[in-house]
Amino acid sequence: MCSEGEYAYYYDLEADTYCYPDSNVLINKFNIREQAALTIAERQITALKIAELERQPFTGAFDLNHIREIHQFIFSDIYSWAGHIRGGDFLVKDTSIFCRAMYIENYAAEIHRKLKQDNFLKGLSKSDFIIKLAYFMGEVNALHPFREGNGRTARLFFKKLGGNAGYSLEFHKTGKEALLHADIQAFNREYEPLILILDEITSSI
Repeated sequence: MCSEGEYAYYYDLEADTYCYPDSNVLINKFNIREQAALTIAERQITALKIAELERQPFTGAFDLNHIREIHQFIFSDIYSWAGHIRGGDFLVKDTSIFCRAMYIENYAAEIHRKLKQDNFLKGLSKSDFIIKLAYFMGEVNALHPFREGNGRTARLFFKKLGGNAGYSLEFHKTGKEALLHADIQAFNREYEPLILILDEITSSI
């Protein structure tokens, strides 16, 4: 078991090679062995990297490579596997079982195909935009392509997608717990809680 912030993950490997031996702490470039200290360092570093990336003009095709590039940028100072698709098989958080590792690339290609079919959500009214966005956020959450950092990567990915479609997404305006609950509901194909949040934090550019 390892954790992303305060949320515990259960990995299918008998010996989780992403963590230090006999530990729940992810192996990191600073060799920090205490979870609380790693959480603080990670939050400080990733906050700066996210702010830097938010200021940059849109680049990317909104595909798996785009998601990987965002993750690489945010986490490369901390983890050697930043930007790499997770290994193993199952990744579980609470009652959510995410996409099996062997199917991530195919599942991601299908998500990208649907996004492209929907013209990357461009030209939609706000109500139609957030309904579509909630669906795709649920799909990317189910994908969960990385060992850690999926939430932050996905939020930045969707902020870029929203900006490209003419909408600003301000995730900081909602509480972490409320967003987490809404993400879990969307994972289970119950989109209304996430739609309500998106309605509050979305505005036209």
